[in-house]
Amino acid sequence: MSTAMNFGSKSFKPRPPDKGAFPLDHFGECSAFKERFMECLRESGYESGACRQRAMAYLECRMERQAAPRGAAGQLMANEPLEKLGFKDLIDEKSEAKPEK
Repeated sequence: MSTAMNFGSKSFKPRPPDKGAFPLDHFGECSAFKERFMECLRESGYESGACRQRAMAYLECRMERQAAPRGAAGQLMANEPLEKLGFKDLIDEKSEAKPEK
């Protein structure tokens, strides 16, 4: 006896990812940040944890540049708090290093 499986009963509707899709820097606006990050990776034996400060700087650059729309490519990288992107500890270190006035 065989059982009929009806795969057409539910339709699959794909949706874009919440995070993870990252636009390429077609205009090279953040290439200096990228080069510093890549240099750090090479020097650290590709240990990305050692280069988080530079990764954060690159993301900040990309978010600043994507905030202003450029044709169809605008808003691909919406501004997102860096804490949500995994840099909370680095931001806390920055604020602790600043002298109080």
